[in-house]
Amino acid sequence: MSKLRLLVDSTAADKAWMAEVVAHFGAREAGLARFQDRANGEPGSRLRELYDHYVLTRDAYLSVEHKDVS
Repeated sequence: MSKLRLLVDSTAADKAWMAEVVAHFGAREAGLARFQDRANGEPGSRLRELYDHYVLTRDAYLSVEHKDVS
């Protein structure tokens, strides 16, 4: 898979997850919730499903990014 495709997938997953975070916490609290681990969701929740997908796609992109730098 191309680096660009991985970036596009990671960005889309991030946007989907954050849209759910905003729906759950409200726009005012969403940014803080993201960085305080409150936005990760409970196991089995839609929020956790989106978070896990984001982490998977982010890590895939970063693994390629770091290989290119080394």
